[in-house]
Amino acid sequence: MTDTIRYLKIANYRSIDVLELRDIQPFSVFAGPNGAGKTNFFEALDFVNWVIQFGVHKAIKKQGGFKNIHCWKRNAKAARVFEFEIKTQNNLQDLTYRLTIDQLETSSPLKKEEIWLDEKPITEQNLVAIFRQSPDDSLPQQNQEPIEVKNIFHNLSIVPAVQQVLPFRMDFFNNFRLYRINPEEAKRAVENEDDSELSHNGGNLAAVLNRLEKDDDLRETLLEWMTLIVPGLEQVHTKSERLTGSTVLAFQEAGLENVLPTHLISDGTIYLLSVLVAILDRPERGITLIEEPERGLHPQAVMELVDGFREQASFERPIWVTTHNEALVRCLKNNELWLVDKKQSLTKMKQVQVVDKLVSSLDQAWLTNALGGGLAW
Repeated sequence: MTDTIRYLKIANYRSIDVLELRDIQPFSVFAGPNGAGKTNFFEALDFVNWVIQFGVHKAIKKQGGFKNIHCWKRNAKAARVFEFEIKTQNNLQDLTYRLTIDQLETSSPLKKEEIWLDEKPITEQNLVAIFRQSPDDSLPQQNQEPIEVKNIFHNLSIVPAVQQVLPFRMDFFNNFRLYRINPEEAKRAVENEDDSELSHNGGNLAAVLNRLEKDDDLRETLLEWMTLIVPGLEQVHTKSERLTGSTVLAFQEAGLENVLPTHLISDGTIYLLSVLVAILDRPERGITLIEEPERGLHPQAVMELVDGFREQASFERPIWVTTHNEALVRCLKNNELWLVDKKQSLTKMKQVQVVDKLVSSLDQAWLTNALGGGLAW
């Protein structure tokens, strides 16, 4: 059985009433016209990530309050409840995670989390029993001391046995990363910036790249991709400014003795560097969400980037992107494309399942609305 995200549901978020997706590929592209709801879909996943990591209050505050979260078409009662569900399948085993916020509009919203393994709810009472069912000899046996389980929904990683029984550990849900890169922010010099992960707009790019340069394999892979896609580029690295001590980006082009400062580098090159850092510096589990990675890139460069996304994406580390770009859509494979539409002000999505039987290329079929998801409904 192929490892996969079998099912994903989001209910009651902006233009999303109820959205249900099935059999999502590790590399998936969400294409549609402006205002169809692609960004709302990604931000709904980001909202879930914030709820899990920082709690309901901070997540709602970050979104600007209840008025900026609930589905605009729902009545007052239905608009109170936010729902998220994801089901994964791995080694013939299903894991389902459900999150429900019952009172979005109040000052003390209620949250309910559930984890189901093979359609059986995992609780503190039955978790040990689930361990005992595993054939893995390394797991505790009946005559051993009971396993103490604390805060089952947020600290599963404290019990090593859980990591072997559950096909999809909880840290997957803690690592939804949404990127909306701003080249001007990514170009800036940084000082004492957090380099643990790239910020959503790329504002700490120099700090993160400085850390990655210490890993020979990552440095070589990054340089290989940059020189493949950007003609004439020989080197990209970071350096410390002599006067301020800030970390800045530096680019070396063929035939030039001096490095080029960032203000002379195109936005497309900076955007590409930011996207590559985002996908090469991901956690072991979690979804990476990138909005419009093709910005400022030549069509051939977009195609190379798609190959890189597909190579890097996996069941436990999916890469999902939004796009308006026909070059990106043109090189997609079966089931990688999701068409995003808006019907009666509500976001809808459908997967393109068979692309090899199309009379025209996939991008032409998309743009001419032959697939029901072009730029003119």
